Amino acid sequence: MLIQDYFSSVGNSFTCAMSFTRKRVDAAFQAHTLVIDWGMTQATNSTLKVPAILTMMVGLLFLFCFKGVVTAPPSVTETGAATGFDTKAAIDRLARVLGDERPHPVDSAANDLVRERILSEIKILGYTPEVRDDFACRGSKRFGGMSCARVRNILFRTGPGGGGAALVAAHYDSVPAGPGASDDGAGVAATLEIAARLAGQKLPKPVIFLLTDGEEVGLLGATSFVRKDPWAKDVAFAINMEARGTGGPAIMFQTSAPNGRDVAALTAKPVRTIANSMAADVYRTLPNDTDATEFLGKGYDVVNFAFIAPLARYHTPLDTLAYLEHASVGHMGGAALVALEGYLEAKPTADNPEAQVIYSDILGRIMLVLPVTAGYLLLGFGLLAASFAYVRSGPKGAVKALAAPLASILVAGGIGFGALWLIDQMRIESQWWFATPMAGRALVYSSGLLGALLALWLCRGISATRVLAGAWVWVTGLFLGLSIVSPGSMILAAPAAGLAGLGFLLTGMKADRKLLVNVFGLTAALVLLIFILPALDFAEVGLGFGLGWAFGALAALLMLCTLVPVWQSDAKMAGLTLMTLVAVGSSLAWAAAAPAYSPEIPRPLNVQHWHDGEADNAWVLGPSNEAAPETMQALAPFKLAPLRNNDGARVHAPAPVPTGATVPARIEILSETKTADGRILKLRVLAPGADEIVLSIPKEAQVRSFRGGIDGQAGGVNFEKPQGHGLRCVGRSCVQWDLEVTLGAAETSWTTFATVRGLGPEAAPLVKARPPSASPVQGGDKRITNQSQRI
Repeated sequence: MLIQDYFSSVGNSFTCAMSFTRKRVDAAFQAHTLVIDWGMTQATNSTLKVPAILTMMVGLLFLFCFKGVVTAPPSVTETGAATGFDTKAAIDRLARVLGDERPHPVDSAANDLVRERILSEIKILGYTPEVRDDFACRGSKRFGGMSCARVRNILFRTGPGGGGAALVAAHYDSVPAGPGASDDGAGVAATLEIAARLAGQKLPKPVIFLLTDGEEVGLLGATSFVRKDPWAKDVAFAINMEARGTGGPAIMFQTSAPNGRDVAALTAKPVRTIANSMAADVYRTLPNDTDATEFLGKGYDVVNFAFIAPLARYHTPLDTLAYLEHASVGHMGGAALVALEGYLEAKPTADNPEAQVIYSDILGRIMLVLPVTAGYLLLGFGLLAASFAYVRSGPKGAVKALAAPLASILVAGGIGFGALWLIDQMRIESQWWFATPMAGRALVYSSGLLGALLALWLCRGISATRVLAGAWVWVTGLFLGLSIVSPGSMILAAPAAGLAGLGFLLTGMKADRKLLVNVFGLTAALVLLIFILPALDFAEVGLGFGLGWAFGALAALLMLCTLVPVWQSDAKMAGLTLMTLVAVGSSLAWAAAAPAYSPEIPRPLNVQHWHDGEADNAWVLGPSNEAAPETMQALAPFKLAPLRNNDGARVHAPAPVPTGATVPARIEILSETKTADGRILKLRVLAPGADEIVLSIPKEAQVRSFRGGIDGQAGGVNFEKPQGHGLRCVGRSCVQWDLEVTLGAAETSWTTFATVRGLGPEAAPLVKARPPSASPVQGGDKRITNQSQRI
């Protein structure tokens, strides 16, 4: 249900329930005048004062809990009609590419088959694809490590030669645990369907299609492309497509900075796009990366799309065609196609500096784009006008009305934090909301409603104008403060702040206060909800309810802005507060008892068989330290305890020697060069039969740089201060892995981890005991042989 539809239905209910509404109202303000009568008319019977605010409370709770409905992706039919993107053709092509839907990680036989099928599909479209074969490494200062693998990127192009090209990109490798129908089969399908749409067309600019390899192990294909590929210099604008779930709306969550050209391309034609500039700001602070990270580093303009629900299927065996939502593929492909067309048709702007803008979709229908300056002006105007109205509202409640919104935030956040902490103590599941997110929503947003009611109770006897102005002082002040770290966040509140500010300005000038408070107050609150609720929904999906108390605190302030126009300052609040307390208590009980996982929304649970000599073998569960399921605990005495050659404690139990485990990896020193402050080592890591090699290096080694390849030509990373390091090489080519390391003079103990995917027959009873509501994730089940070596 759309937000405006909801408020319309609320209005109809009120009209039927309240027989004392005015007989005649001015047509221009009819709908709002009805609201005034429901909540503000001075009636003698107090029972007539409650239904308006009660109904609004119930409506707000319902709206916050079901806000995801308004951002559902458009249907396949609607996408096709609006953009020309053929979702059915894209899905059919993906089914042929995936074949038997087995996992296909980088540099594996399964990935070879997927690549050959992709090449066949490209040739059918009339293109001549090229494969770039490279051994690539990419370092990360943030995580103190480096990943390497042999990657084989697929490229083809159309349009004129030369520069100024648009790049359409996705990756075709998967994680070992899942077949990758969504991540990133959906991106591959969309890329190929866009190529099909452009085949044979005369284009004003070049278009390059790039299907990278090795994204899942560190963006290695994209790294190889931007560093070495001759076509990389031709690119000016990149479109990347990803997935972090099997459905939901496609979100444009990342741009370059400045972003004016990126957003202009996306909005050049009407399209149902989900995007806001705050999401782009927040994403820059997260440790997550996609291939777009490498494109941004190359200086391209970028738009990055993904759908992200449900997170529980991400990188699991459930990432299949059966669970892939076709509407999500169409939504992402259609939006990417429109962005591409917008860029191709754009006039050159080389002489004009690129602008920085703030932007947001409005219920996924249209995009609002404003200069950053406009955001500051609207929020500043709203703050000044609210302050003006606050001061002009008389002497009563001058301190209390300004303190009440803060109290609502603190109470809602405190109750939410305490309730979530209590659930964590009561439940063993680390992600208890996975299968029943509605229980978490009901809890945090009923806590928010309780905070808003507390603020209204504190303000009894104070004019509605002053209370509402105080709330908006906090809203505008909050977003102005937030703009210091996230200028893009202003778009969520600036339009509503400008509207509210106009109302407050007129109110402070002694206009009809009741009319203006209600007309502008309700309308501004509605606009505020329209912009913020979708962003709040994406935050829930992406972050879960570990920070749910913050969602409730924000909800308290939003609910306060919405409730004040239908609130009477002399109304008794005890009954409403009691009902809200019951809602909080009921939601807490629901969240404490609801199933955390299900076969469709599983718990991530890998079984690893660690081998460290005849006496040191263990079953290790992961990736979290959540307790073992009862069915598995019955077979082995799992406990959370320190594990040899592992940092920290892990849930593990004794195990037999694994069948088919690889021999320990061995590090050979090919050469050693002494320097003034240490050594430069050329190393060769040998691990015959391993699917993946990891080296763990202690901080005491004082590593200053890594380089991949015997001459360092594969790429590397430098470090400014000592830290612990992890090096990884994935795939068949890593049975012999050459490295160059610059480090300190002291000899230290390194640990090697050689991995073979899958488990031996001795693990069959344990795997069978894994509940249907649990599933392998990321690297999946595997055998790991570890050994220490002095280097």
